[in-house]
Amino acid sequence: FFTSHNDKIKQLTGQKTALLADISKAKKAAGELDTIKREMAQTQQLFKKTSTLLPKKKEIPDLLRNISDLGKGAGLDFVSFIPGAETPKDFYAEIPVNITIKGPYHNMGFFLDQVSKLERIVTVNNIKMGSPHKEGAEMMLNSTCRLVTYRYTNVQQQPDKKKH
Repeated sequence: FFTSHNDKIKQLTGQKTALLADISKAKKAAGELDTIKREMAQTQQLFKKTSTLLPKKKEIPDLLRNISDLGKGAGLDFVSFIPGAETPKDFYAEIPVNITIKGPYHNMGFFLDQVSKLERIVTVNNIKMGSPHKEGAEMMLNSTCRLVTYRYTNVQQQPDKKKH
């Protein structure tokens, strides 16, 4: 009689210990809930702030218009402004824009400075300046460069697997 009840008591004692451990874990998790919520709110704010660096697709025309306005405001004449094909990368896409500008050297420098101060990420490369000629008191140059802006895609690209 005692042995069968003793086995039952051991089983129930084991269950009680496991349940007490589960309750302890749940209480600890409940105590950390406020901290986790606070961290989540901070992470969301950081994401919102940094997501302005990578515009969504619908914001790209406005960004390109802003760049054009910066050039005109710097006293430059856009000869051509040609957006290129979007290139998917890791979680973003690159959008190149080839521009040809006519204007003074210092105005080009001012324009590039203004582009560097945009809220969005825009890189400038392949800057070429040439064909100097004098117009009035200014030395005019024909300049070309490639601006690259980036768009957030939230699509993870798979690495190319090459067969050997």
